[in-house]
Amino acid sequence: RLVLIVVDMPSPNATVTERKKVRGYLDGCFDIMHSGHYSAMRQAKAQCDVLIVGVYADEDIVPDKALPVMKQEERYSFLKHLKWVDEVVYGVPVVPTTEFLDTIEADFCIHGDNMPVNGRGRCAYDDLRDAGRLRVFKRTECVTVTDLVGRLLVQTRDHLTGPRIDDGLDLETRQILAAPGSPICRATDLAVNSAVSSPRMGATSPTSSRKLLVTNMVKRIAEFVSRRPPTADDVVVYIDGAFDMFNVGHASTLEKAKAAGTYLIVGVFDDRTVNEMKGCNYPVMNLGERVLNVCACKHVDDVVIGAPLEVTEDFLKSLNASVVVQGSQTLHPSAEVPSDEHGVRNT
Repeated sequence: RLVLIVVDMPSPNATVTERKKVRGYLDGCFDIMHSGHYSAMRQAKAQCDVLIVGVYADEDIVPDKALPVMKQEERYSFLKHLKWVDEVVYGVPVVPTTEFLDTIEADFCIHGDNMPVNGRGRCAYDDLRDAGRLRVFKRTECVTVTDLVGRLLVQTRDHLTGPRIDDGLDLETRQILAAPGSPICRATDLAVNSAVSSPRMGATSPTSSRKLLVTNMVKRIAEFVSRRPPTADDVVVYIDGAFDMFNVGHASTLEKAKAAGTYLIVGVFDDRTVNEMKGCNYPVMNLGERVLNVCACKHVDDVVIGAPLEVTEDFLKSLNASVVVQGSQTLHPSAEVPSDEHGVRNT
């Protein structure tokens, strides 16, 4: 029942030193992925050279939790698309043992500081801790799967109307945004310029537009995003969308888009644009949450936050993009968008 999938196989010519890299193990349900999952993976990866991620089977989740929202195959297939994941193990035990770690050749297990404890006060990871094979990271406070399911069931719009901007950005975050060549700075400025010139936005100042586009998640986005700017030799590809409730379908689409070039820039529509397109309480995830999902995908090199609905030649030139990719889409029946949604021909 246990299946090991290796995402990056070592070269046959690898040295002995390379084969002795530190291997860490992180496990979970990984149902309806969100920034908390990605933050855990990022922190886990920082403690090892090779991160092995184990995902539970449906039959092992149901006794303690409800049936996952995502199908088992979808949860299994998604993890290989994330930038911090080196290997994936399917159908892992809910309580890992030292014997299991030996089986997958992991040096230690990694878990957040929210340790599960039974009625007798015993933690599921105590045996690994006692054996010196447990590493702990600080759990990130963020949206949860329960929150997202609640938004789906209740159809609340609170996540769209609440404050999205932290006007008190600290110095470190401001430096990240202002750094020359910073992907976050470049993407945000491009989105601002497009928003200012767009008739959808109306008359507004660059300063106010920038505040609308820089969310209180910007510091975490900076931790997730690629630091590599495109080179003169790169073939820059652009794709845009809502990317709500990010899943394996989105990730596979981005993988195909990246294959059309060498550098992928993803535009993420703001909440108002998505709501006008799909109606109801969509998007289920707000702009910041959706951007974090996209940034966690290993196929993505850069992101445009609050991307314009109309893709013009000038916009593409500002990105140095030579290829535009568009996936299939299904709009809400009440949505009214221009039939020629993009001002350029899609490839």
